[in-house]
Amino acid sequence: MQGIDVFDMKPLDSSRRGTLEDPIVVRSFGDEQYAGCTGFPADTHVVHWLVMSRDRPVERCPECGNVYKMDYIGPADGGDAHGHDAHHDSHRKSNPFTPS
Repeated sequence: MQGIDVFDMKPLDSSRRGTLEDPIVVRSFGDEQYAGCTGFPADTHVVHWLVMSRDRPVERCPECGNVYKMDYIGPADGGDAHGHDAHHDSHRKSNPFTPS
């Protein structure tokens, strides 16, 4: 709704090998992102699926050594600002059938 393409389906940069100093950047709107590495040059090995997260944003392919880094572009609060937890807690406290 804000013009951010959260389903960016373009292929990742395969014109170079990602390194720790200059990784292949993978944008993510969520807390976790999967990236499929097919090697460098492209298609030199079967797909290895790598999982990056906000806690661990850098991953290296175990076969070719390509390095990928997740660039989190989502909300600064992690997307949990819709207040469900506070609502559930107040409901739990006011519900006589819910154990305290």
